[in-house]
Amino acid sequence: MRTLVAVPDQALNHDLTTALAQFPEIEVVRQIAPLPEPDDLLRIIRARKPDFVFLSTEDFPKFQALATIMDDRMPGLPVIGVAGEANPLELIPKLMRLGVRELLTSPVTHEKLGEAIASIARQLAKHPSPVVRIGDLYAFFPAKPGVGSSTICVSTSCALADELHIRTLLLDCDLMAGVTKFLLKLGTSSSIVNALEHADTLDEDLWSQMVGHWDGLEVLHAGELAPPATLTAASLEVVLGFARAQYDAICADLASSLDPFTVQIMHEARRIFMVTTPELVPLYLAADRLKHLRDLGLADKVSLLLNRKNPANRGLSDAEASQLVGLPIAHKFSNDYPGVQGAILDGVPVPRRSSLGQSIMTLARSLAPAVSGKDAPPAHQRNFLEFFHVPSSRDHETVWRD
Repeated sequence: MRTLVAVPDQALNHDLTTALAQFPEIEVVRQIAPLPEPDDLLRIIRARKPDFVFLSTEDFPKFQALATIMDDRMPGLPVIGVAGEANPLELIPKLMRLGVRELLTSPVTHEKLGEAIASIARQLAKHPSPVVRIGDLYAFFPAKPGVGSSTICVSTSCALADELHIRTLLLDCDLMAGVTKFLLKLGTSSSIVNALEHADTLDEDLWSQMVGHWDGLEVLHAGELAPPATLTAASLEVVLGFARAQYDAICADLASSLDPFTVQIMHEARRIFMVTTPELVPLYLAADRLKHLRDLGLADKVSLLLNRKNPANRGLSDAEASQLVGLPIAHKFSNDYPGVQGAILDGVPVPRRSSLGQSIMTLARSLAPAVSGKDAPPAHQRNFLEFFHVPSSRDHETVWRD
């Protein structure tokens, strides 16, 4: 079994680590000190995929925040509370309310730890630890430069993160003409190129230092728009795999070319949103792009987004646009030049209350996975003696069993 140890107290951590060394079936995949913020703990859990977690109760408000977020986002992941100088009879009711079934008290002995591990093993045999959900990757592909693909991709990403509270990453993968850094005023945060260059040493701590932030959205922009020649398919595979373990949704803003870098991302994507406007040239190019994607075996992933739809119905009809491309229109977005320009000047997504903003929210809702523990069926309500288990010790003989 795999475990994380988050016990900052050095003496208590030493006792626990020493005792764990006597259990070769237990692999400690990460030691964490001090106690992390809730989002950072989720990032570590998603990357390391433990079967259970040792978590110190010494700073109880922090323990409570961490246990609550785990129960909400990863229901069923077992937690063993680790206490130093504490009265178990006072601590047990607090832990029980948080859904924590195991308490390990100081001194940590082989006997106590063995009982806790055996209890966790029985629990996992009945209810295996939750599988970390691999995030969905959505690729936004412009039929030609200038059709508004970046605006839709950025605003959809912000809607997922801030309006729908989905853990979302925005990747600017247009390494020659990416504009996300400018659109969201990201400053000096790291780029996807930096992540690719550090693929061999990438871990959750380095990742958290690299990503930029726009409110709840995390971002890797395109960098200096002069990508080094050393970027490889293997490094991109590592970065995308790491990202998919960290997030529930990833939106990739692609270049308009079908270069190997772009095609590799398309192969990883769940959906490819080809963005066009209702003029002849972009529609012709969209049809040409679709032909090449069909040759690459990717056509079944493609959905057509029609941007800058003129409310006066001038120009080509929806049916004519669909027929020219050879795809049905999945989503339509109105032409809101003032709203888009205002958003660019302010460094914000398109306003939610506008017609364009509402269309973007509709797209975002269609992409949002059901990730919250609140969506899970209610757990069986246990009584006190069923619920909690404390290993026996020399100074405390009472044992609560499953």
